[in-house]
Amino acid sequence: MYNLQNRSDKKEFVVTQLTMAVLVLVLAGCGTSKDAPAASASVAATTPLEAASPNAQTARASKHATSTAHASSSSGGSAMPNTGLILTQMHQTNLMEIELGKMAEQKAASSEVRAYANQLVQDHTNVDRMVVAMAQDSGTNLKNGAEAHQAARHETAREKELERKLKSVQGADFDRLFLKETSADHDKLIAKLQQDKQNTSDEELETLIEKVIPVLEQHRELAQILMKKEQA
Repeated sequence: MYNLQNRSDKKEFVVTQLTMAVLVLVLAGCGTSKDAPAASASVAATTPLEAASPNAQTARASKHATSTAHASSSSGGSAMPNTGLILTQMHQTNLMEIELGKMAEQKAASSEVRAYANQLVQDHTNVDRMVVAMAQDSGTNLKNGAEAHQAARHETAREKELERKLKSVQGADFDRLFLKETSADHDKLIAKLQQDKQNTSDEELETLIEKVIPVLEQHRELAQILMKKEQA
């Protein structure tokens, strides 16, 4: 009788323990399921809140503006003159100034104008050596290609027009016209090179332009000084 009672008590104890274990698991499961939706709701709510907040909208707008500006800058950068084109234009201009200077050496009535023309020839020859050297280093072909052809046509047309004007006058009239055209040409060339220097990201080209501009400014100033003497 005692053994039967003992076994019954043990059975009830085991059943009680199992029941408590099941209850613990059930309660734990309920707690987890309750917490999980809350966490999920919290994550889900984050995106709409960020979308609605002014800071988030400002951040996205700023990012979009930056991307747009970058794209615009890239497309705009491609429209800027590249190193090869600038070197080609400088080369063609040097050739034109050299030829006009040689003409003035022969036709100028004033010895001062002839000396000035000689300086133009020498200086533009030296400048062109630097241009050609940089073109070789950068792999730019100054004679071939669409850019070179376009620059050559433009400078050739200007040179022919100036030659026509200069050939139509003699003596002091030639001197005055030559100085006037030279001064105006150098003024335009200086302005263009200053703009090219601002646009380019090529440090070597910037350095070259910085060397060339003072020479051109001296040519312009000398032409203006001689023009005043001719008019006096």
